[in-house]
Amino acid sequence: MFSGPAFLLVLSLLLPVQSPRDSFKLHYERAEALRSKGDLTAAEAEYTAILSETYYTLGKILLAQPNYPESVAALEAAANYHSDSNEVLIDLAIGYFHLEKYDKALDALGKTIARNPRSVGARHMLGKTYFMLGDFERATTELQTALNSSPKDYDVEYTLGLAYLKRREIASARRIYDHMVEQLGNRPQLRVLIGRAYRETGFLPEAIEEFKKAVALDPQFPRVHYYLGLTYLLKDGTDKLGDAKQQFKIELAAHPEEFFANYYLGIAATVERNWQVAAEYLQKASAIQPENPDPYFFLGQAYQGLEQNDKAIEALKKTIALNPNLKHNDYQVTNAHYRLGQSLVKLGLTKEGQAELEIAADLKTAAFKRDEAKVTAFTSSEGNKLSELLAPEGLMADSSSGDKKTAAALQSEGDFYKKVIAAAHNNIGLLRAERQDFRNAAEQFRFATKWDPKLEGVNFNLGLAYYKAELYRDALQPLENELKARPDNLVVKQLLGLSYFMTDSYPQASALLTEVVAAKPNDSTLYYPLALSLINEKKTDAANQVIQQMVSVGGNSPQLHILLGRASYDEGDSAKAIEELQSALTLDNKVLLAHFYSGVVYLKLGKFEEARKEFEAELTLNPSDLQAKYDLGYVCLAAQDFPRGIKLMREIIAAKPELADAHYELGKALLQQGDVKRSIESLETAAKLDPDKAHIHYQLGRAYLAVGRRSDGDAQLEISKQLKEKERTQTNP
Repeated sequence: MFSGPAFLLVLSLLLPVQSPRDSFKLHYERAEALRSKGDLTAAEAEYTAILSETYYTLGKILLAQPNYPESVAALEAAANYHSDSNEVLIDLAIGYFHLEKYDKALDALGKTIARNPRSVGARHMLGKTYFMLGDFERATTELQTALNSSPKDYDVEYTLGLAYLKRREIASARRIYDHMVEQLGNRPQLRVLIGRAYRETGFLPEAIEEFKKAVALDPQFPRVHYYLGLTYLLKDGTDKLGDAKQQFKIELAAHPEEFFANYYLGIAATVERNWQVAAEYLQKASAIQPENPDPYFFLGQAYQGLEQNDKAIEALKKTIALNPNLKHNDYQVTNAHYRLGQSLVKLGLTKEGQAELEIAADLKTAAFKRDEAKVTAFTSSEGNKLSELLAPEGLMADSSSGDKKTAAALQSEGDFYKKVIAAAHNNIGLLRAERQDFRNAAEQFRFATKWDPKLEGVNFNLGLAYYKAELYRDALQPLENELKARPDNLVVKQLLGLSYFMTDSYPQASALLTEVVAAKPNDSTLYYPLALSLINEKKTDAANQVIQQMVSVGGNSPQLHILLGRASYDEGDSAKAIEELQSALTLDNKVLLAHFYSGVVYLKLGKFEEARKEFEAELTLNPSDLQAKYDLGYVCLAAQDFPRGIKLMREIIAAKPELADAHYELGKALLQQGDVKRSIESLETAAKLDPDKAHIHYQLGRAYLAVGRRSDGDAQLEISKQLKEKERTQTNP
């Protein structure tokens, strides 16, 4: 019933066959031969070999793209297959570093160094990680150790210089950078890197000196004039605005599509209130980087200066939309709302304008300052670039990551390996399903959907595996996805309908099962869940009609008597309900739900001992039935069997922590036992999960009063009183 392997198809549809693809194909052919012989364990080993080969390769490709979240996922998997590989751990640390998960990076690097204390790569990354954590002493130690082992590793040397600068040891940093110039040559790109190191650590005069040296070597070198102009502003603010503008214009003349040159010339014109010029530069900057909120902010200000408030509103809304949280620039977001409010009011949209001004007031945490006086406005888009200077991939080698052809090749390779990995996991899942190991099969199908959600049949396989493992709630999403892709698939409708039924989603279950029954009228097993769903929806007439169909198709069956018993119970005829349920058990003493519904009937009649026996019998047949376990726990507590009742409620909460009733019953029982502290914890949880239940607030109020929290107790009792009154009003309008 599971969707079969498509691994060979994946290989044939992708790029021309190369050596790794030959290896995958060979493993696949061996696996299929072993599967046909019935050796499923050996077949799985062949697919596992494919995963072992591909996960690390995929991780490195994703690092290069760069796609750090997915690279970490791939490299974590690779580390499971290659637990003894230092290379995998170092690359995994690089992924963690980019995601700012420095503690995890330290853990991976610590394992590497424990195995190989002389690993230059590990020491280098360890130094960079300590650097980002602000532990510059340890960073210096690790980087010096790495440099001692590899004296010609200039990325290590450069980073060591940064660490010395952060420790304010400028003489040591200067010796390192002079040595790099001596070894690598007096090149403009090196002077720019050194200048950026000085600039980002606050040594601005030294940074200016380095940028000027780069200009002298090559006046056309990309961004060098921009760096020089920006550093003028960082050092002396608007006093150096003229010099900065001159540098930005030189940059723009050489590189018309340079974002920062356009951007900062726009800001400079804004400061000078030369609104038309500012708008032209900022329009160009926003066109170059349309997803960057910064140019839109200043463009909105320029439009306001030109009294073009309609355009200002559009630009300011754009900057807010592109900056949904305050992490990027809280000052900018606050001011954008303020200026947006101003423009809206000027256009007569007073209500909308006041709303924006109120948002600005709420966001404002410091005294409002004029844009022109705020020097950080010049650097908001650049930000702190230390993490960029510490890029694990290194700064000394020429990067081709921005090349479109290279990026396309990386994307193509990444997509190929994702498909290979997904197909391998899918095939392992099929092998485990053949062994009836449905939980582990589901885990493999889940990995397959993660790497290639469009793999043919994988959602069906995942949903079916969850269904077979009786994990019905987990089965819902993949089966829903499969039904969206194939809305006419009757098997999927049946599985999804039954999964809805097993998770008490009766309206969804009845809708799908009605379609399935119409298409398969002779399948008597479908009438029972459909009728029971309709009964739970209080659709009595429709349920009775389904029951009559069930009689004509399936005749006298245990399920029929359960349905009749449930219908009698809903009609208030408890005696008839018990009679029908006993008839079901006479036909099949192991049929599910007959004992459960008998227990429900006895519970309503106040016959707790009989109810207890029925719930116990149901749990013997179906230990995973949480409702039966809850009702048994309730009966035990009602009979003052506190140890057993409390134990059952805790088991239910462990399996279904969102069940407010279980928390309530546990809290109430603990209060009766005098364990007030734990009682309060349970009742508070119940009140959070279901805040509209008067009895929960009543018991919580009693618990608060028991520990002397009178005001809290009185407040809860008042809430309980109000909720009861509300219930009475709704019942008797």
